[in-house]
Amino acid sequence: MKSKAILMSLIFTVPLIVFNRSGKADTVHGTSTLQTDAALPARETLLEVLPDSIDLSNLPFSENELTQFPVFNPPADIVPLNKPLIRDFDRLFFPTRKGMVPIEGKVYKAFLTSVTGKEWSLPYFEKSYKDLIMAAGGVLLFQGRVPQQELDRIKDEATYFGEEGSIDYTNTLVRVYAIRRKAGDHVFVQLSGYSAGGSIQILQLPKKEK
Repeated sequence: MKSKAILMSLIFTVPLIVFNRSGKADTVHGTSTLQTDAALPARETLLEVLPDSIDLSNLPFSENELTQFPVFNPPADIVPLNKPLIRDFDRLFFPTRKGMVPIEGKVYKAFLTSVTGKEWSLPYFEKSYKDLIMAAGGVLLFQGRVPQQELDRIKDEATYFGEEGSIDYTNTLVRVYAIRRKAGDHVFVQLSGYSAGGSIQILQLPKKEK
């Protein structure tokens, strides 16, 4: 029995070591492991993921051709309230079930509203972006609010809070989507809305070097 226990220990230890060395393409490092709200397709996945990271290994790869960054333009009858904020490199926090996770890449942030003469519709805003993201191969990763205690924990790092396109995590329902790409240029989108407008943040990782 003792030799059998040792053998089983080796079987489950070796894949973890291998992944830690070669599984970086499907893992986005941060501060906690992502928990998904959406049922993901049954797929062949890696046995383990690095701790303190966002695991994308259960998501299907999207091979859809994506448009130039920011990938998703505002839907019909929705426009930026001000000039969107675009940075070639920045860090954004994304909510997960276990906490806020920082991800670094190219960033787009904007407050959105309806065009002049049109009434703002929050359901239209949410559905329009959902349809665009899903059509591009995206998956819903998180839906909910973030406790103030968690925002206080990251406040010294999240110095961008209050900028263009900032999200009211405690008072609005936040949705996080991800698009997994074979080249490693994964796309993350978080958005929320309220009675008169919405906020969206899009982050894309750089492609892996071959």
